[in-house]
Amino acid sequence: MFQRIIGILGVVSLIGFTGSTVVQAAGQEFPVTRVILSTSGMAHFEHRANISKDTDMTLPVRFEQVDDVLKSLVVFDPAGQLGGVTLPGRSPLKHLFRDLPFRPQDLNSLVHLLNAYKGAQINAKYGNEHVSGALVNITEEEIVYPDNETSVTRHRISLLTVAGIRQYILEDLTTLDFADEKIRAQVAGALDAVREHATRDRRVLSLRILGNKARDVTVAYVVNAPLWKAAYRAVLPAEDGQEGFMQGWAIVENMTDSDWKDVSLSLVSGNPVTYRQQLYQSYYVDRPELPVEVFGRVMPRTDTGTVATAEQTDKNFSSRSSGYGGRGKMQAKRAMAPASAAPMAMMDMAGAPPMPMEMMAEEELMGGYEMDNIAQAANAGQSSEATTQVLFRFPHKFDLRAGQTMMLPFVSRKLEMEKLALYQPDTHATHPLAAVRIKNDSDSGFPPGILTIYEENTALKGSSFVGDASLPILAQGENRLISYALDSKTQIDRKSTNHSTEGRVTIAKGIMRTAIKYRAETDYTIKAPAVEGRTVLVEHPRTPDYKLVSPDPKEVEVTATHYRLKTKVKAGEVAKLQVVLERDGYQSVHIANLSAGQLSSYAAGRGKLDKKTRAVFAKLAEMRASLHNEQEEVNNLNRKRQEAFQNQTRLRENIRSLSGNPSAQKRYLERLDDEENLLEDLEKRIESATELMRKKQAEMDAFILQINI
Repeated sequence: MFQRIIGILGVVSLIGFTGSTVVQAAGQEFPVTRVILSTSGMAHFEHRANISKDTDMTLPVRFEQVDDVLKSLVVFDPAGQLGGVTLPGRSPLKHLFRDLPFRPQDLNSLVHLLNAYKGAQINAKYGNEHVSGALVNITEEEIVYPDNETSVTRHRISLLTVAGIRQYILEDLTTLDFADEKIRAQVAGALDAVREHATRDRRVLSLRILGNKARDVTVAYVVNAPLWKAAYRAVLPAEDGQEGFMQGWAIVENMTDSDWKDVSLSLVSGNPVTYRQQLYQSYYVDRPELPVEVFGRVMPRTDTGTVATAEQTDKNFSSRSSGYGGRGKMQAKRAMAPASAAPMAMMDMAGAPPMPMEMMAEEELMGGYEMDNIAQAANAGQSSEATTQVLFRFPHKFDLRAGQTMMLPFVSRKLEMEKLALYQPDTHATHPLAAVRIKNDSDSGFPPGILTIYEENTALKGSSFVGDASLPILAQGENRLISYALDSKTQIDRKSTNHSTEGRVTIAKGIMRTAIKYRAETDYTIKAPAVEGRTVLVEHPRTPDYKLVSPDPKEVEVTATHYRLKTKVKAGEVAKLQVVLERDGYQSVHIANLSAGQLSSYAAGRGKLDKKTRAVFAKLAEMRASLHNEQEEVNNLNRKRQEAFQNQTRLRENIRSLSGNPSAQKRYLERLDDEENLLEDLEKRIESATELMRKKQAEMDAFILQINI
């Protein structure tokens, strides 16, 4: 049965740490017994103590981690009670010395300390003489010795005694003390506080645990810590259809101030929400200043006017408030797999001797290093899935000195792997990437990390390094494509074409709407190496509104941005792959804006039109051509009229310039009369042609409006 929580100073999130230290209870040390490290940069620490009576437990905490401890500290006790938790203020010495007559630095000088208590009764001894009196002051003086021309600084103390003021050399007094017990207590208390807070970057929490029954008490908290890192090794199978091998190692660091001894370790991979809050900072609420009331003066609140009725504001407020829901309580379950009896394999990166592991015989090492000979982890972490996290628990306890790093295997098993040539045109235009599809058929997900890849090679009689990669989060039951090298032996060529085809036509209210099918074709030509076959996976980009037509969409994988098309190419052969995408669109035009030629193309069979519809377009083409002829006639007559106007202007200028030549003027006047007659004739013809053009335009508009196809 889990222990009863008797005190909480915050909410515990099961993750995190950087500054675990040793808890003390009743003079006994209780080091950390459990650590849960997280990829979120937080760590959960537990200290356990066995107590049987009322106990004061102290927990030293780094100054920068006090806020996290105040947020997350929790105490588990099955049969006791939490009497209270206390902690010195953020600046305890500042508050302590606030009511004392001297400052902390005055403790460094006896002269400054004594001068802070002028008037206090002093008991001293000067040789065999006992002196008692009120302290007047202490002054500094320099004594010069002429014999050797040296000087010494001395301090003269003045005391008011029953015999008057007497002076002594302070350095010659053999004893000195305050007669007032209160003053002695103040000085002693200040010295104790300075000693207790000598370490500026630490604070000590005091927990009072009440109860007279023997039991285990656990103190837990969550603080920031270096996140643990995952580093994987994968060995690819030599042939298709075989399983590959995956090993995952966790790099763990003890960046605390104390050694971890016999500590239970768990690792958490997840991305929980974490916050920091300055709970250790003192905050004061600003208060408005209230003016002093003179003669009962009243200070009314300033009116800012009205904005709406109460009904309206209540309704608006209600609608805004309805969007906020209450926060539900969260429950976390920690599922831990049973511990195994095998010793845990670890490597101390800081120089500590590694724990013993089984070694392969020398003759086996000399015979090659195939995948079957890879050393299996004796105690890979036991994993379990939570709602938002993956947990790895190690079955055995371990030691790790402060400031050191170690590697722990958290996964070691065979997995389904498929080698592929992944073609990503945006990565490389002519060569695919060597890639592997890894399927996680284990009991839990894998956190992200760096991946070193080896490949079994029959020519080398073993495995060889082929590249590094980044392993993303690999959830349980899912698979991921991992690229690790450029496959320069495989060549791929790509050509793209785009065209469109007009389809069904509809006409209504003078608008013609034509269905258009847009088609994008991409041809991939794949050439495999001369002596090796390839399984090629082409990533073809997805285009908004386009749908895959070929190959069969049922056989094509789809990502958020690409189609993935798989094809096998035998050694030395060339394979072709065509990808066809189509999109349906529409084009709308006003029929009245189409030319006679465009209308004739529809009449001749453009688009998917039946005989009746083509006849309609033929009629429209004829009407448009006739209307066009009338428009040209009107335009031609207007040009002739403009020429007649220009001729008249020229003739009038000539007549004015020939005022002294009556015969020439007469000739030009006759020609001017002819131009006037021509203009009258053109005006009549233009009016008639314009009327005919308007009539034909109206006929065509009426014909267009009655079309409904």
